[in-house]
Amino acid sequence: MKFNFGTGIAVFLVLFLTAVIGFVIFAHRQDVNLVHDNYYEKGADHTRQMQKNARSAAFSDQIDLSDDGNFIRIVFQPGLASTIKSGEVTFFRPSDHMKDVSMPIELRGNVFIGSKEKLVPGRYIVKVTWQAGDLDYEVDKPFIVK
Repeated sequence: MKFNFGTGIAVFLVLFLTAVIGFVIFAHRQDVNLVHDNYYEKGADHTRQMQKNARSAAFSDQIDLSDDGNFIRIVFQPGLASTIKSGEVTFFRPSDHMKDVSMPIELRGNVFIGSKEKLVPGRYIVKVTWQAGDLDYEVDKPFIVK
């Protein structure tokens, strides 16, 4: 077989198209971890979230997290705990949204105790959201589950 200019172009095109098809298949199989499923709604709600963060900044020091073996203990200062009507604790895992866990706030005195059975070891951002009066509050704290 004689290797000439036309054969070289044909070999190049076949190899190039094979590489492109291989890359498209590879990219299609990758899992895309988005922080939020719907970015548009989050963007439209940005002003409300900024106001909630500004209101909540004063309460960041009034919430303490600790790892108690099989449980996560969240201690609220007594003055804050008495104002909480309802709320939720979300364990947000930045590296894998499939491992996020949410639990409703059920206080025993001024302490929330949540089970670690659904949590895998690693870094989480604990988002404590609650309603007091007619206002919403949210405090985010980094946390390592061991």
